[in-house]
Amino acid sequence: MSDGRLPERLADVIAERHCTAPDVPLPSERRLAAELGASRAMVREALAILRAQGQIRGDHGHPAVATVVPIRLDAQVRDDSAAREARSVLEGELAALAALRAGVDGHARLRERLRVLFAAESPTAAWQAELELHRELLAAAGNPVLEKLCLPLLEAAYRKPPATSGPERLRAYQRLVAAIGRQQPQLARDMLLELFVPQDLSPGATSSD
Repeated sequence: MSDGRLPERLADVIAERHCTAPDVPLPSERRLAAELGASRAMVREALAILRAQGQIRGDHGHPAVATVVPIRLDAQVRDDSAAREARSVLEGELAALAALRAGVDGHARLRERLRVLFAAESPTAAWQAELELHRELLAAAGNPVLEKLCLPLLEAAYRKPPATSGPERLRAYQRLVAAIGRQQPQLARDMLLELFVPQDLSPGATSSD
């Protein structure tokens, strides 16, 4: 392993080998480095990735502990139409549930994620902000089983930027969060599904509320 995505690859290997059940402690950074043939700095970056994904908990200096068993996606289906369809079905229902369950606090967190997305000053920052907004949406639905099923699809989808983006994509997110705040589950579902139709989200597309 010597390419620029080494920490991500190490994170995948660590998750596959050691995140096999909730509450199972992971080996120390030193032992992981020896096991993987990598430096402790790279292992530390890989653990930070897993921590950001919610797959482990524990700060640096304390033993990391697995929190969930990740659902592994075969590399051949990570980005195909079947994976996109599965994600749209799951996230559509989660958006509807979020409209019913997010409450004032959950909606405030979604609005903050939306603010960060609108304030993003680079494509990379916007891409990360989109991912964080979707993660918040999954949590706002209040169903940890559906959240766990959808997270691997979400993480796979955000491995590379979308084919299209523009003002209408931001407007779609704005309408989605507004529908959740107004407790309109059907509209929230529709707005989420709109994000899966790239031809409707180009900068020159027109929209209606």
